[in-house]
Order: sequence, then C-alpha cells, then structure tokens
Amino acid sequence: MDSKKQIFAQLQCSKDLPSLPQILIKLIEICDKDDVHYSEISQLVLKDVSISTKVLYLLNSNYCDPNNTDLNIEQAVMRLGAETIKNIALTASVQHVFARLRKSKHFSMSQFWLNSFSSALYARKIAEKISYANIKEAYLAGLLHDLGELLLWVNFADECAMVPTLIVDKGIHQCIAEEEQIGINHCEAGAWLIKQWNLDPLIGDAVLHHHSSPELIKGAFPLVKLVYFAEQFCQVVNNDFDTIYDLGEELFGLTVTEIDAIGESVVNERKEVAESLGVEVTPPSERTEEQVAILNKQAIDLFNQVRNHSFLHGFMENLVQANNRDDIFIAIEKALNLLFDIDAIFFFLHDFEQQKMFGNTSTLNPYAGQLQNLVISAEPGTSLLVQSMLDREFITSLPDTDPPLEHLADSQLLDLIGGKGMLYIPMVNKKVSVGVLVVRLPDTLHIDVSNPVEFQLLQLLAKQAASSLYRVVLKRKQEEKVQHSRLDANSMAAAKIVHGIYTPLATIRNYLKILGLKVSKDESLTKVLTIIDEEIDGIATIIQQLDSFSNPDTNKLTDINILLSDLFSILSKSVFYSSQLQIHFTPDPDLPAILTDESSIKQIIINLVQNAAEAMTDGGNIYIKTSFAHSDDFSMVLNAHDNYDSVKISLLDDGSGMPDEVFSHLFDPFISTKGQGHSGLGLSVVNSLVKELKGSVQCVNRKGNGTLFTIVLPV
Repeated sequence: MDSKKQIFAQLQCSKDLPSLPQILIKLIEICDKDDVHYSEISQLVLKDVSISTKVLYLLNSNYCDPNNTDLNIEQAVMRLGAETIKNIALTASVQHVFARLRKSKHFSMSQFWLNSFSSALYARKIAEKISYANIKEAYLAGLLHDLGELLLWVNFADECAMVPTLIVDKGIHQCIAEEEQIGINHCEAGAWLIKQWNLDPLIGDAVLHHHSSPELIKGAFPLVKLVYFAEQFCQVVNNDFDTIYDLGEELFGLTVTEIDAIGESVVNERKEVAESLGVEVTPPSERTEEQVAILNKQAIDLFNQVRNHSFLHGFMENLVQANNRDDIFIAIEKALNLLFDIDAIFFFLHDFEQQKMFGNTSTLNPYAGQLQNLVISAEPGTSLLVQSMLDREFITSLPDTDPPLEHLADSQLLDLIGGKGMLYIPMVNKKVSVGVLVVRLPDTLHIDVSNPVEFQLLQLLAKQAASSLYRVVLKRKQEEKVQHSRLDANSMAAAKIVHGIYTPLATIRNYLKILGLKVSKDESLTKVLTIIDEEIDGIATIIQQLDSFSNPDTNKLTDINILLSDLFSILSKSVFYSSQLQIHFTPDPDLPAILTDESSIKQIIINLVQNAAEAMTDGGNIYIKTSFAHSDDFSMVLNAHDNYDSVKISLLDDGSGMPDEVFSHLFDPFISTKGQGHSGLGLSVVNSLVKELKGSVQCVNRKGNGTLFTIVLPV
C-alpha cells in the first residue's frame, strides 16, 4: 500500500461522507419550517456523524472563520444559519441518491450510525455521572470516534471489504487488518481529520486511542477514558457486562448499579430516537419484506426531497433576495464551495457599452485583491474566456496542453490563480451574455462536466447568477436615469440662482468699497468691513459651487499634487481652522500632469473634505493620497487595447461611516445625514463633476472605520 503521507493526501479531498437518509429527510423538513428553531436543528445535526463533520468543516473554511476552534455544534448551527444547514442536507441527499459510497455487504450505514450515536450517548451519560466539566465535548468526541472508518470506506472500499475476512481468517484486530490492507487504521484516519480542523487535541487523542490497550488508557486524561469506555459499552455481546463492570470501576470508580443505570438509559434513548427517525438496524439477512418495503419508501422519499428542491432551492432563494452584486457573488461562491469544494471562484462581467469584461469577486472572497480590477477586451479571438462568453459554451483552460494555450490572458490567469486549470462557465440571461463564471479546477478534480447531474447544477447556477446580475444592472441603469434627470433639473435651477445672486452681491460689494473709503481712518470699523467682505467671499464660493454644477470650466494641463497642496493650505485656514481635524497628504512624486479642469478638481475635494469634517465633529484624521496607474500594470489590466493610464486620488477618513439608507443612495441629490438645513447636493455635485472629467468615483463604507472615496481620472 502507499505511504501514510500519500494516504493522508488522498483523505484530504474526502468531504463527501455519506449520511443516514432518514436524518437528511428530517433535517430538510425542519429547516423548511417558517418558525424554525435552531435548537431543533442542532439536536438533529448532533445525531449524524457526516452532517456534524460538514458543519465543522464549513465553519473552518475560508468563507466563515479559518481560525475558529469552537467545538459547540449549537453555536456553529446558529452561525451558519438554517438555510446553509438545509443546503448541506440537500447536497448530502444528492450524494446519497447517486450512491457515491460503494454498496458492500460488509458495510451498513444504519449499523455505523447506530454505533456512533450509541457511543455519543454513552460518553454523555458517563460524563454526567463523573461530573466531567464539558459534557458537550464528551458527546461530540463519542459521536466522531469512528469517523476514520467512514473516511476509509469512502476512499478505499475494495481494501476495506477485505478487512472482515482478515479478521476471521487470521484472528487479528480490526486496526491491524486495516493497516495490512490500507497502510493506516481508522483510528489514525479519524484523529488526522480532527487535527485538520484545528479542534482540541484531546478529542483527536480520544479518537486515536479508542482501541488502545486498557493499560495505556489508565494513564490518559478523562476525555480519552470516556470515549474508550463508551466504545467498550458498544462492543458488549450477549449482555456480558463483567468486563465493563471491572473497567468502569478501575477507570472512574463506578459501581455495578451505576453502570447498569447508564446502559439502560442509553438503550431506551437510542430506541426512542431510532423509532422517531424510522431507522431499521436489523441486519439485511434478517429483514422482513415489510422492513425492506419501508427502506425502499425512505429511499424514494429522499429522492423526492432532492427533486422537489431542484437541488439548489435554498441558493436560488438567496439570489432572488439579493439586492446588490456583492450579495449575488457571495451566494454563488458559497454554493460552489459547498457543492463542489471549489475555493477559487470569480466573475468576468461584460460591459456592453465599452465591449470589455471586468473581473469581480465578492468582498468575502479570499482572492478579491488579486482579481477585483482585471480587465480584458471582449473582442473575438482575445481569449478562451471571451470565447466562452461569445459561444456560450463551457470551456476548460489547462496549462499543459498541446498545442499550448494560444492567448496570453488565459496563461496569465492560470499563473495568477494556479491549480490544475480553469473552467469557464458562460452566464446567459434570455440570450444576453452577462459574462463568465470562472472556477479553478482543484488538483483532485471534483467537477465532471460530462456528468449530466453536475453539468446541470453548474448550468443552473450560472443561469441564475446571470438573471440576478442582469436584474441588478437594469435596476442601476434605471436609477441612473432618474439621477441624471434630477441633476439636469438641479443644473438649470443652479444656473438661475447664480444669475439671480451675482448682481445684488456685486452691488453690495461696491457699496462696501465706497463705505470703506469714507471710514478709512476708523480702524475698528474698517476691520468690521473686512470681515463682512470675507463673508461675501464665502458666499461667492457657494455660488461657485452652483456655477460649477451648472457650467464647468475649460480644461488645462494641471499638476494635481501642486493643486492639492495649495488647496489644503487654504483649507487648513478655513475648514480645519476651528476644528480638531488633521489632514495628511501623501503625493505620488511620479504623478504626471493631466489635462483637466482645476476648478472642478478643487470643488470635488472641497465637497469631500467638508463632508468628512462635518461628519467628525469630535475630531479625527483625513488621509489624502495620489497615485499613478499605468496600463502595463497587470493588477489593473489584462490584454486590453485602450490606454488605461490614470491618476487616482484617495480620500479616507477615520469617522464612523455612513448609515445604510444614505450609502444606498449616495450620489442622489437631497440625501443627507446632516439634518434640516442641508440640501444633500455635495456628493451629487462630486459625482456630476467627476463624470464630466471622464473619470469615475467609488465609495467604500467601512462602518465604524470611516469612509473611503477613490477618484480615478484619465491621463
């Protein structure tokens, strides 16, 4: 047999452990209730080894908390939610229907469940009797103690089928027979998997030593003794409890009466649970026709559950309820991660106007930083990625092809992400190509597009993703139309206000000049007139905002660093003069001059700075940074034909962020957090001016950690 290192490498990919179908049916029914209770779900999850392991695995995945070491299944269920638990059950149902675990007369899923559940009950009862500190931990360790046996059957069915023969012919222990056939035993396999989850090492020790010698167990910690004693309880034959009595007294000082009470309570509870689930634990050779008919009906019921939910009913509901692209991305990424164990998932969305495809991921995606800003031309012949979108076909991109990959973009993506290759899945909504869903093929392939079931699952996911993303795009375009209409109306109103105010303001200023000449010898009165003149300058600045809103200035070659430095020098004497705010400016020394409207740039920055200052009345910091992005920078562009050289201005404050209702309508006029007396035009003006400069503005709302505005202007 292979070395243990190779065996563990194969076990690393085994997360599709089989479940008891009766528990899957009950779990789906409970999760479908309108008034679902998490305690009810947790109690059922804790009765099945496979579902418990899936919950623990998902809890420790990249999409939850990779550093989580919480052993409490109840809390894990609360964190994942009823919808995720139902999706786990649905996925397990799909696996059961298509019989991933090879059938064998030597392995009974019902018998395995009975032994695991019985061990968990015994461990809990013993823990209660000896006042063990963590009863839930004892129960979980008992439930998982034979997890390795399931792992070995999934991966080494032929070898495992020979184990019973070796036990009978050679009279050896099960663990020794497994080592001869496979290279490791089920105790080692189970303990190894516990370690992969970063769980308490004592649970791993309990799993590893549940078949060790009594002499070794006597010197172990209580949890190891608990699981060992629970396993011995399960192995009792013909009510021969003499060994159990001696072991219970030696390990825990338990009396015969106490041990009998433990055994009786477990038998009663096990029988009650088995009957409630409809579990038949009679050996196949002893089953009656009626029992066989019941088992067949359970199989049909499970198949109907899978069919009625269309494999992904829960995920579809999440997508329908998604209000933005990030929610859609998260739902699809979690679906693929759970169904196919894919850990690298991203999207290329088609921009119909620019004829380009833009890389996207969810904010939770571990590869977001690498893939979020990739751009590629959507012209035919650009890459296999584009070909998948245009031809609406699944395409696999592999690194070691003959002939090698024709297009640079495909090779770059493979180099960036790694893995066995890429699978491009077109996203089409009513004959409209929305983009391509891209997944990395793991080293051990879990996706088989030639399998009709897996192909349909992927196709269904991509189709629903396309529909949801298209819906969001249409909604955004409609909102932009409404916003443009408002801005047009505001622009006309602003032009009228500017025209109406300038004349009387000029008249007032002229009279002030005349008055100043007459009282030039009175210093105190001259000082008052100077203050009034400065305030008129302030009014003129406000009018200039409206004037910029309605009639932008002409462009000229501008050094953004010098422009901002001069502006911040002025702002420090006005906006920041009487506040506790501090401004920090970090200019990029390599920033090129750009052809732009200086007045518009100033107005954009003034509005953003004023917003930040008014939001942080108790003081804080505003960080402004300039940077240059070149078209050759791989993090920004992939194989794009246009010049993407740009200047980026980032403005970050360390305030409390924005309320959701304001952030969702960020650039709409008349939306403000400042209460009565504020028009909410500031960010609308910013958005309008940036668009007129052929640039883009984005905002990241970091609740509790401030707000980040990023303005990108073309060079």
